[in-house]
Amino acid sequence: MWLLVILSVSASVCVAESQDERKPVRQVVLQGILGSKALLLVDGQRQMMSVKDTAKQGVRVVRIAEERVDVEVDGQRRRLLLGDSYSVIAQYKVRKSTEVIIAKNNTGMYSTVGSINGLPVSFLVDTGATSVAMSAQHAKRLAIDFRVTGEPTFVGTASGVSEAYRVILDKVTVGDITQHNVRAVVIDGNYPIQVLLGMSFLGQLEIQRDGNIMRLKKNF
Repeated sequence: MWLLVILSVSASVCVAESQDERKPVRQVVLQGILGSKALLLVDGQRQMMSVKDTAKQGVRVVRIAEERVDVEVDGQRRRLLLGDSYSVIAQYKVRKSTEVIIAKNNTGMYSTVGSINGLPVSFLVDTGATSVAMSAQHAKRLAIDFRVTGEPTFVGTASGVSEAYRVILDKVTVGDITQHNVRAVVIDGNYPIQVLLGMSFLGQLEIQRDGNIMRLKKNF
Protein backbone atom coordinates (compact mmCIF):
# COMPACT_ATOMS: atom_id res chain seq x y z
CA MET A 1 0.00 0.00 0.00
CA TRP A 2 1.41 3.32 -1.04
CA LEU A 3 -0.17 5.63 1.48
CA LEU A 4 -0.74 4.50 5.03
CA VAL A 5 -3.07 7.09 6.49
CA ILE A 6 -5.65 8.79 4.30
CA LEU A 7 -4.60 7.37 0.94
CA SER A 8 -4.27 3.62 1.38
CA VAL A 9 -5.34 1.70 -1.73
CA SER A 10 -8.27 -0.57 -0.92
CA ALA A 11 -9.84 -3.37 -2.94
CA SER A 12 -13.15 -3.09 -1.10
CA VAL A 13 -15.98 -0.95 -2.43
CA CYS A 14 -19.36 0.31 -1.31
CA VAL A 15 -21.96 -1.77 -3.17
CA ALA A 16 -25.21 -0.02 -4.04
CA GLU A 17 -27.92 -2.04 -5.77
CA SER A 18 -30.15 -0.34 -8.36
CA GLN A 19 -33.82 -1.28 -8.59
CA ASP A 20 -33.96 -0.20 -12.25
CA GLU A 21 -33.73 -2.80 -15.01
CA ARG A 22 -30.16 -2.55 -16.31
CA LYS A 23 -29.75 -1.74 -20.00
CA PRO A 24 -26.79 -3.04 -22.01
CA VAL A 25 -23.98 -0.49 -21.69
CA ARG A 26 -20.86 -0.14 -23.82
CA GLN A 27 -17.95 2.05 -22.83
CA VAL A 28 -15.51 3.53 -25.33
CA VAL A 29 -12.58 5.69 -24.21
CA LEU A 30 -10.30 7.71 -26.50
CA GLN A 31 -6.81 7.21 -25.07
CA GLY A 32 -4.72 8.69 -27.86
CA ILE A 33 -4.45 9.76 -31.50
CA LEU A 34 -1.44 8.49 -33.44
CA GLY A 35 -1.51 9.99 -36.94
CA SER A 36 -4.28 8.27 -38.87
CA LYS A 37 -5.09 5.85 -36.05
CA ALA A 38 -6.99 6.19 -32.79
CA LEU A 39 -6.16 4.27 -29.62
CA LEU A 40 -9.48 3.25 -28.07
CA LEU A 41 -10.36 1.39 -24.89
CA VAL A 42 -13.44 -0.64 -25.83
CA ASP A 43 -15.13 -2.28 -22.85
CA GLY A 44 -11.75 -2.52 -21.14
CA GLN A 45 -9.79 -3.80 -24.19
CA ARG A 46 -7.38 -1.60 -26.17
CA GLN A 47 -7.93 -1.32 -29.91
CA MET A 48 -5.79 0.62 -32.44
CA MET A 49 -8.18 1.60 -35.23
CA SER A 50 -8.29 3.74 -38.36
CA VAL A 51 -11.14 4.92 -40.59
CA LYS A 52 -10.34 2.14 -43.07
CA ASP A 53 -10.75 -0.64 -40.49
CA THR A 54 -13.91 -2.70 -40.20
CA ALA A 55 -15.83 -2.60 -36.93
CA LYS A 56 -14.22 -4.25 -33.90
CA GLN A 57 -16.39 -5.22 -30.93
CA GLY A 58 -19.21 -3.26 -32.57
CA VAL A 59 -17.09 -0.09 -32.79
CA ARG A 60 -16.09 1.65 -36.05
CA VAL A 61 -13.99 4.79 -36.46
CA VAL A 62 -15.77 7.27 -38.75
CA ARG A 63 -13.48 10.32 -38.60
CA ILE A 64 -10.20 11.30 -36.90
CA ALA A 65 -9.44 14.96 -36.25
CA GLU A 66 -7.20 16.91 -33.90
CA GLU A 67 -8.02 15.89 -30.30
CA ARG A 68 -11.29 14.17 -31.26
CA VAL A 69 -12.56 11.05 -32.99
CA ASP A 70 -16.06 10.25 -34.34
CA VAL A 71 -17.08 6.64 -33.82
CA GLU A 72 -20.10 4.42 -34.33
CA VAL A 73 -20.93 2.12 -31.42
CA ASP A 74 -23.59 -0.48 -32.21
CA GLY A 75 -24.97 1.93 -34.82
CA GLN A 76 -24.89 5.04 -32.63
CA ARG A 77 -22.53 7.85 -33.58
CA ARG A 78 -20.62 9.59 -30.80
CA ARG A 79 -17.81 12.14 -30.70
CA LEU A 80 -14.95 11.25 -28.35
CA LEU A 81 -12.68 14.00 -27.02
CA LEU A 82 -9.14 13.17 -25.98
CA GLY A 83 -9.10 12.16 -22.31
CA ASP A 84 -12.87 11.63 -22.01
CA SER A 85 -14.91 8.46 -21.95
CA TYR A 86 -18.51 7.77 -22.91
CA SER A 87 -21.04 5.14 -21.98
CA VAL A 88 -23.26 4.23 -24.90
CA ILE A 89 -26.66 2.73 -24.08
CA ALA A 90 -28.21 0.39 -26.61
CA GLN A 91 -31.56 2.22 -26.81
CA TYR A 92 -32.03 5.96 -26.30
CA LYS A 93 -34.21 7.10 -23.45
CA VAL A 94 -34.30 10.01 -21.06
CA ARG A 95 -31.75 9.02 -18.43
CA LYS A 96 -32.41 9.20 -14.71
CA SER A 97 -28.83 8.20 -14.03
CA THR A 98 -25.40 8.07 -15.65
CA GLU A 99 -23.11 5.08 -15.38
CA VAL A 100 -19.40 4.68 -16.07
CA ILE A 101 -17.73 1.28 -16.34
CA ILE A 102 -14.08 0.93 -15.29
CA ALA A 103 -12.06 -2.23 -15.99
CA LYS A 104 -9.10 -3.58 -14.01
CA ASN A 105 -5.67 -2.88 -15.47
CA ASN A 106 -2.77 -5.32 -15.78
CA THR A 107 -1.89 -4.88 -12.10
CA GLY A 108 -5.40 -5.70 -10.91
CA MET A 109 -6.28 -2.09 -10.06
CA TYR A 110 -9.14 -0.03 -11.44
CA SER A 111 -7.63 2.62 -13.71
CA THR A 112 -9.32 5.03 -16.08
CA VAL A 113 -8.92 8.39 -17.79
CA GLY A 114 -10.85 11.57 -17.09
CA SER A 115 -10.17 15.23 -16.56
CA ILE A 116 -9.55 17.81 -13.87
CA ASN A 117 -10.56 21.38 -14.65
CA GLY A 118 -10.88 20.33 -18.30
CA LEU A 119 -7.37 18.82 -18.64
CA PRO A 120 -6.83 15.06 -19.26
CA VAL A 121 -5.77 12.93 -16.30
CA SER A 122 -5.04 9.24 -15.67
CA PHE A 123 -6.90 8.13 -12.52
CA LEU A 124 -6.35 5.20 -10.17
CA VAL A 125 -9.61 4.46 -8.36
CA ASP A 126 -8.96 4.34 -4.61
CA THR A 127 -11.95 3.81 -2.33
CA GLY A 128 -9.60 3.94 0.66
CA ALA A 129 -8.54 7.53 -0.04
CA THR A 130 -10.55 10.22 1.71
CA SER A 131 -10.04 12.65 -1.17
CA VAL A 132 -8.63 12.99 -4.66
CA ALA A 133 -4.83 12.99 -4.31
CA MET A 134 -2.06 14.00 -6.69
CA SER A 135 1.64 14.80 -6.75
CA ALA A 136 3.11 18.29 -7.05
CA GLN A 137 4.05 17.38 -10.64
CA HIS A 138 0.43 16.63 -11.48
CA ALA A 139 -0.67 19.91 -9.89
CA LYS A 140 1.88 21.87 -11.91
CA ARG A 141 0.66 20.35 -15.18
CA LEU A 142 -2.93 21.11 -14.21
CA ALA A 143 -2.04 24.74 -13.34
CA ILE A 144 -3.08 24.31 -9.70
CA ASP A 145 -1.14 26.86 -7.66
CA PHE A 146 -1.43 24.84 -4.47
CA ARG A 147 1.31 26.70 -2.56
CA VAL A 148 -0.70 29.91 -2.88
CA THR A 149 -4.32 28.71 -2.75
CA GLY A 150 -3.88 25.49 -0.74
CA GLU A 151 -4.03 24.85 2.99
CA PRO A 152 -0.81 23.23 4.35
CA THR A 153 -1.17 19.81 5.95
CA PHE A 154 0.72 16.51 6.34
CA VAL A 155 -0.06 12.98 5.15
CA GLY A 156 1.46 9.64 6.07
CA THR A 157 3.03 7.67 3.23
CA ALA A 158 5.02 4.47 2.92
CA SER A 159 8.22 6.51 3.23
CA GLY A 160 7.05 8.57 6.19
CA VAL A 161 5.22 11.84 6.69
CA SER A 162 5.05 14.17 3.68
CA GLU A 163 4.08 17.80 3.37
CA ALA A 164 0.85 18.34 1.46
CA TYR A 165 -1.73 20.99 0.62
CA ARG A 166 -5.51 20.81 0.70
CA VAL A 167 -7.15 22.33 -2.39
CA ILE A 168 -10.57 22.50 -4.05
CA LEU A 169 -10.85 21.35 -7.67
CA ASP A 170 -13.36 23.28 -9.78
CA LYS A 171 -14.37 20.27 -11.84
CA VAL A 172 -13.56 16.54 -11.96
CA THR A 173 -14.93 14.39 -14.79
CA VAL A 174 -14.89 10.65 -15.42
CA GLY A 175 -16.91 9.60 -18.45
CA ASP A 176 -20.29 11.34 -18.34
CA ILE A 177 -20.01 11.97 -14.59
CA THR A 178 -18.89 15.44 -13.53
CA GLN A 179 -18.56 16.76 -9.97
CA HIS A 180 -17.80 20.34 -8.98
CA ASN A 181 -15.87 21.77 -6.01
CA VAL A 182 -14.14 18.47 -5.23
CA ARG A 183 -11.78 18.29 -2.24
CA ALA A 184 -8.24 17.18 -3.09
CA VAL A 185 -4.75 16.99 -1.60
CA VAL A 186 -1.49 17.80 -3.38
CA ILE A 187 1.52 15.89 -2.00
CA ASP A 188 4.97 17.44 -2.34
CA GLY A 189 7.14 15.33 -4.67
CA ASN A 190 6.56 13.00 -7.61
CA TYR A 191 4.19 10.49 -6.00
CA PRO A 192 1.58 9.11 -6.43
CA ILE A 193 2.35 8.22 -10.05
CA GLN A 194 -1.34 8.36 -11.01
CA VAL A 195 -3.89 10.75 -9.58
CA LEU A 196 -5.89 8.88 -6.93
CA LEU A 197 -9.65 9.13 -7.41
CA GLY A 198 -10.76 9.13 -3.80
CA MET A 199 -14.00 9.40 -1.85
CA SER A 200 -14.39 13.17 -2.22
CA PHE A 201 -15.47 12.21 -5.77
CA LEU A 202 -16.63 8.61 -5.32
CA GLY A 203 -18.62 9.28 -2.16
CA GLN A 204 -21.38 11.00 -4.16
CA LEU A 205 -21.88 7.94 -6.39
CA GLU A 206 -23.23 4.41 -6.23
CA ILE A 207 -20.33 1.96 -6.62
CA GLN A 208 -20.69 -1.66 -7.67
CA ARG A 209 -17.92 -4.16 -8.41
CA ASP A 210 -18.75 -7.01 -10.77
CA GLY A 211 -15.80 -9.31 -11.48
CA ASN A 212 -13.17 -7.33 -13.35
CA ILE A 213 -15.27 -4.21 -13.78
CA MET A 214 -16.44 -1.45 -11.47
CA ARG A 215 -19.61 0.53 -12.11
CA LEU A 216 -19.92 4.15 -10.99
CA LYS A 217 -23.48 5.46 -11.08
CA LYS A 218 -24.75 9.00 -10.58
CA ASN A 219 -28.48 9.51 -10.03
CA PHE A 220 -30.25 12.69 -11.10
